[in-house]
Amino acid sequence: MPFPNKIITCRALAPMVAELLNSDEPITELDAALHLQPERLRQALLDAVAELEQEDETILLGYGLCGRALEGVQSQKSTLILPRVDDCVGMLLGSRQRHRAVLSERPGTYFLDPCWLDNELNIFEQMGKGLEHIPEKRRKQLLKVALKHYDHLVLLCSGQPQETAEARCRELAHEHDMQFSRLTKELGLLDKLLHGPWEEPEFIVAPPGTPIPMF
Repeated sequence: MPFPNKIITCRALAPMVAELLNSDEPITELDAALHLQPERLRQALLDAVAELEQEDETILLGYGLCGRALEGVQSQKSTLILPRVDDCVGMLLGSRQRHRAVLSERPGTYFLDPCWLDNELNIFEQMGKGLEHIPEKRRKQLLKVALKHYDHLVLLCSGQPQETAEARCRELAHEHDMQFSRLTKELGLLDKLLHGPWEEPEFIVAPPGTPIPMF
């Protein structure tokens, strides 16, 4: 039986979406680097929605508010469903409340999922680009300035052993004078996005012609 809804998600969440969906249904994946420019992300989402929308159809958005990039996104024909989280970390932690509680306790926390270690969602990868020709001592000084707001690196873990990812994160934390810890992912919210029910306050439901609000 075909999956009844269309899905648009960030590449950061696509592996988890595919695993939970357990279907051959195509998933529209958008580049994670779009998060660096919220206006570009909003336009990319509007374009993707316009391509997929149909009367009496639902489009699931595998995103959070993402720096207000999702604010104002709408469909003229379909209903849009968006989890009420700030970004993909909140989605992987299971709620906006859990995400904010972690940040309230440790404001300088940076989160990494094993899937993000080798792409643009890894701040350490981002910062290293273009610094290859700078002397190592100067490079370390620049990286220290770029990371000045972070003192805690958290690996988002599943229930399975992830020795390679943990070893890499421990090395990064040591290299950049950060504490390291692990948090277990909770994918219940993402599963609800895919399979319902879409109830308040966990989800925003935007009928046709209704823009997603700021929340």
